[in-house]
Amino acid sequence: MHYQFEEDSSLPKEAIEVLVRSGECNQAVQEVLDYLAKFEQSRMEILPVKTAVRTELLRVSDLILVDVDGTSLILETTNGRLITTDRLYKFRERLANPDFVQVSKHALININHLKSLENSFSGNMLAMLTNDVTTNVSRRYLSALEKALGL
Repeated sequence: MHYQFEEDSSLPKEAIEVLVRSGECNQAVQEVLDYLAKFEQSRMEILPVKTAVRTELLRVSDLILVDVDGTSLILETTNGRLITTDRLYKFRERLANPDFVQVSKHALININHLKSLENSFSGNMLAMLTNDVTTNVSRRYLSALEKALGL
């Protein structure tokens, strides 16, 4: 696959035009088109979250950490903590945001709130996040986090 960027001053600054060109419309072309369609839809800025008391409208950029605690899902935000009964994999699908990376079986972090990574026990790492929030990064998920960070 070959791709390139071409500047076009005739387009408005916010506009992005994508052309997919191939010798035939095959499975690979369809996958790229599907990816682009999903990418455009995944720009969710506000996410409704059902708590025991009400439905909160959460700004996705404020979300720091998503962590499982028994049957509850703990959402650490810049404005405090929300608790919901959603499942982690369903929440991740609904979120559909590349800024959120799974760092263990039970946690997702927003890499925009990651301050540092420290060595921990057994080859794991400790993620230091905004608002003094911390979570363990398991060895199994470390390579995905490093890739998301461009390391």
